[in-house]
This record gives sequence, C-alpha cells and structure tokens, in this order.
Amino acid sequence: MIAPPTGVPEVAALDRLPGHPAAYFGAGAADRIADIVDGWHAQRVLLVHGRRSFQASGAERIVEPLAAHRILHHFDGVRANPTIEQVAAGVAVVARFRPDLVIGIGGGSALDTAKAMALLAAQSAEPQRCLSVPALIGAPRACGLLLVPTTAGTGSEVTRFATVYRGFDKYSIDHPGMRADVAVIDPELTASQAIPLAVAGALDAFSQAVESWWAVRANAFSRVVAADAVQVLARALGEVLRRGDFDGPDLRSRLAWGAALAGVAIDISRTTAAHALSYALTARLGIPHGVAVALHLPWLLEHNARLTSGDCAHPLGPGFVRDVVAVVDDTTQRRAGVAVGDLVGGLLALGGYPRRLGELGLAAEEWAPVIRGAVSSARAGNNPRPVRVEDVLAQLMS
Repeated sequence: MIAPPTGVPEVAALDRLPGHPAAYFGAGAADRIADIVDGWHAQRVLLVHGRRSFQASGAERIVEPLAAHRILHHFDGVRANPTIEQVAAGVAVVARFRPDLVIGIGGGSALDTAKAMALLAAQSAEPQRCLSVPALIGAPRACGLLLVPTTAGTGSEVTRFATVYRGFDKYSIDHPGMRADVAVIDPELTASQAIPLAVAGALDAFSQAVESWWAVRANAFSRVVAADAVQVLARALGEVLRRGDFDGPDLRSRLAWGAALAGVAIDISRTTAAHALSYALTARLGIPHGVAVALHLPWLLEHNARLTSGDCAHPLGPGFVRDVVAVVDDTTQRRAGVAVGDLVGGLLALGGYPRRLGELGLAAEEWAPVIRGAVSSARAGNNPRPVRVEDVLAQLMS
C-alpha cells in the first residue's frame, strides 16, 4: 500500500484507488473529510465550488463542521468550462486569504478551477502568462489540495491537468502540482444529478477509458486500468440505458468507481482525438464536454479499426490497436447488451442530446479551420491513427 502524503492520516474502512497516493473511495466517504482536515492541521481552508450543486449534492452539509475550529472562505459560483478570467479571480483570492488547504468540491469545472487556483497562486507570473507559457510554472504549491467530486465523469480528482478556456481556445495546464494530495470519492454525492448532467459525465468517463486504452502514450499499467474502467462502465451504462435513470446506490457506486479508474488511466496516457475534437463544440456551441466527446467516439472506433502499418502511430503496431477496438466492441456488447454506437446514441437520447454530429447542422466552410487546429493538437497526436480534416467533415455532413 502506498503511504499517504506527509501529515495526512490513513483513512480507515475506505477503499483505495490504484495509481494515486491517497484517493479514497466509498459510500459515506465524504463524512470523513473533517477527519482528514484535522489530520492536516489546516487552520485556513478555502472551499472552491459551485452554488446549486454544492447544496443539492449534500456537500454543504458535510463541510459545515469544518467551520467549528478553523477559518473558512468560499470561492463559489464556479461556472462550467472555467475561463482564465475566473481562474485569475480565484488566484487573487488565494493570494489574499493564504489558505493552508484548498478543497475543490463539485464537477470537473470546480475541481479544475481549484487545481489551477492552488498551483498558479504560487507562481510569480500572472495566470494569463502561465497559460500561454507553461514553462513559467515552476514553483510548487504553497498549500494542500483536497478534491471531492460530486459527479461521476471527468476523473479530475485524480489527474494532474486542468482545462481552462481563453475565449474559444482551450488550454490544458499539465503539471505535477495539479495533482491532489488527497481525493475523496463518495458516490452518494452524485445522487442529486439531473439525468442530462449524469449522461454527460458518464459518457465522458466511458470515452476516457476507451481513449486511454488505445492512446499512444499509454503504458502497461494504464492499459490495465483503462480496460477495467471499460468493463465497469459498460455494464453500468447498459443498466442505465435499460432503466432510463441513474438511481440506486449500487449503480452510482459502479459509475463513480469506473469514472475514477478512467481518470487514473488518462493521468498517465492522456486522451486522444475524441477529446481533441470536442473542445470547439463546447467552447463555440455550449455543448457539454462529455456529450461533445461522445459524439466523436463511435466513428473514431471505426476509424482506428481501419488503420494499417502505413498510418499507425502506435508503438505496439496496428494489430494491437485493432485488437483493442475489437475487445471494446465485444466488452460493450456483452456487458451493456448493445454495440458501442447504440450505447452512446441511446444515452445521448436519454439526456435529450443529438445522437450524431450531423444533427448539429454545422457548415463545412466555417468549421474546417477549427477542425484543422484540433487535428494538429497534442491530444489528436496521441491517437493511434492520424485524423484528417476531411475525416471529421465527413462526419459533420453525415
């Protein structure tokens, strides 16, 4: 067992997530947050969260005891898809309040905002400059970082990167200092999610698991974790599709566990073309991130299955990638009871979203320059087979 960070106590009776030094999992795990903070001896605690989700998830009730013997400050109202302006405002709060510990509670946007605030506050350069020139991020965090997700999707609680937008442009701050000292994953905090939000999160997690499995940067450990995540999530999402809801503690637990495993996997491998192509849909059209990713996943499965020795970018060769696609297909069919495309399409319909890219009605001449930037990104370069602009345009027009 990997020892937790110095000063942070082992949390008894909770499961440990593989691949992270101190990620704790279990129903009711959030009730142990006060114990963890006590073990940290943190006197000044900054809470980073949204408004509605903070109350609806039960997180507000859980952190109330923290105020008894320490100074708490709230940076609330975190918006979806955090902008550099929001992060800069948060960095200013960190500089003024000087917390011993930052706690991010919420969905991926709240967690990414907390991560960026905690790390960028320690830098001498302004947040906007750090975004443009990542090499300026050199100083370690000056405070602890505890992350508590209230959605099952992004896996941000266990990754070392955060997504921040500047206008329509997406940036990924990728730095070891982004990794939380402790993550607490309590599936019951996801119980209040509306179906559209739950669908978007679950599809993000499933896509991350698949992408990590075939990623060029994956290693043996991340591939094993990604494969486990695909199995867990395929079964759980098949159940969601049959029932039409996300109700029940067992189902919530499996979804949260699968999402966290997918997060561990992409922390090593990073994501690939489905994510690279999703960001413009989110930034320009407001399509939820997990939905934007899922709209690209089914056709990319077919695209990657057709790779050859002439266009394979994966170090293990085309046969390996084709085998991964075949196992993903077979696993989904066996555990979810439907093919990948039908699973993704059915869940999108359940959430009230378009089932295909072609339903968005996007104009090729307008989107071609945007796609050109996406397919030349590092995330797209992590795909086992190159993606061309014309490949994507064919899907937009279908």
